[in-house]
Amino acid sequence: MLMSNLLILPLLLPAVCALALVFIRTHSRLSRMFSIGTMAVTTVISLFLLIHVMYNKPIALDFGGWEAPFGIQFVGDSLSLLMVTTSSFVVTLIMAYGFGRTEKRAIRYYLPSFILFLTVGVIGSFLTADLFNIYVMFEVMLLASFVLITLGQSVEQLRAAIIYVVLNILGSWLLLLGIGLLYKLTGTLNFGLVAQRLNEMNDKSAITIVSMVFLIAFGAKAALVLFMWLPKAYAVLNTELAALFAALMTKVGAYALIRFFTLIFDGHEGITHPLLVFLACITMLIGAFGVLAYRDIKKIAAYQVILSIGFIILGLGSNTYAGVNGAIFYLANDIVVKTLLFFIIGSLVYITGYRQYRNLNGLAKQEPFFGVAFVVMILAVGGVPPFSGFPGKVFIFKGAIENGNYIGLALMIITSLIAMFSLFRIFFTMYLGNEKKAEETAFKKIPTYRKGLIGILTAVILAMGLAAPLIFKVTDNATHLNMDDGLYGKMVNPHLVKEDK
Repeated sequence: MLMSNLLILPLLLPAVCALALVFIRTHSRLSRMFSIGTMAVTTVISLFLLIHVMYNKPIALDFGGWEAPFGIQFVGDSLSLLMVTTSSFVVTLIMAYGFGRTEKRAIRYYLPSFILFLTVGVIGSFLTADLFNIYVMFEVMLLASFVLITLGQSVEQLRAAIIYVVLNILGSWLLLLGIGLLYKLTGTLNFGLVAQRLNEMNDKSAITIVSMVFLIAFGAKAALVLFMWLPKAYAVLNTELAALFAALMTKVGAYALIRFFTLIFDGHEGITHPLLVFLACITMLIGAFGVLAYRDIKKIAAYQVILSIGFIILGLGSNTYAGVNGAIFYLANDIVVKTLLFFIIGSLVYITGYRQYRNLNGLAKQEPFFGVAFVVMILAVGGVPPFSGFPGKVFIFKGAIENGNYIGLALMIITSLIAMFSLFRIFFTMYLGNEKKAEETAFKKIPTYRKGLIGILTAVILAMGLAAPLIFKVTDNATHLNMDDGLYGKMVNPHLVKEDK
């Protein structure tokens, strides 16, 4: 009972903090410390719950004492709590990063509160165990993101905001449509019971149609092929908001695809999973062309986000234990890596005042620290051992081979090399560029505490690679819970399994 009640805290604490910041916004230092402390406590609680789940069984919280499928239910299993812990950790660092010179304006526009409300939507999406509430949590997340992306005065930001809002509204409409169709088919909204009843149905064509609706809806939110909103939106955001969006927004869509297409639509993989592999390959190609085509380092970073989504969905589409296991590992890893990427890219733009990488000459003497962090991040993106990108990619490779997805495997290897090349191109310009030109540039200084945050993320990337066997215990548990027939229902809601028998 105690553990069930604790499950609400990762959602409740950021929500209460967001409301409290409205009343203390004139005290910027207090607001900042309060928000950082809240997210740090949320991270610790989430990690504690994850450890408990690994040694016991998933935690179910039935609101109001109404058991599923009649009431609202949150479930903390190894998959959801891994995502909650990782997300809370990076949001803590993002809040600590601060808003720099725009701190007063950010507080005036309630940006810290909206960041926390977005976090509430993200965490709620991970924890909810019924269809309608995942829609509700997506809307909480998206409404906060709409505010964050539109708070600007440039024409570029307005254009990006229009594309972002329109595409996400269409995605939300499709999600609601899919929920309605699935409810009509099964008569329930609970994840486990929906999966159970779909497996008992004979009308596979209806299930395939509904699964396609969810694939498009979640694919749009994950930037799976439908990427048009992402590069423009990320390029106009300041450093901390770009890091927030890169770390969380597409990852929630990827998480939903993993959850739905391993747990709910797992028995109907004849069309959906090959299509996922195909879409993953297209997404990888889009990301690869994007990172090569642009000279704007923010847009290069944005296409790196698209590329990584292709890797994750390739593992999911293989529909093998190894592939899904690798996809979950890589998803958690990518939340950390993309936060570091946008911290570094944003810092470089701040130091030089330019977004074109040809203007980054001569940073070697000014900021050698960024060279170390940049190389670690590049090697993690490329999947080079012993960094954090390597273990997940190895399992995705294995899953692709087991399922015969050799084209996807080849594309993953080639696009990984392209991703590394695009970032090394920036690195070599920074550290081997024209030093005479650098002497004419007035570089700004990055605050020491921000370098410390970049150092923490760099250390975590290395630690995740070295501690991969430990993390794989979590991802392996998550994979089996969602892919083994009936296991999720037996572990989370055994009374429903007995009832249907």
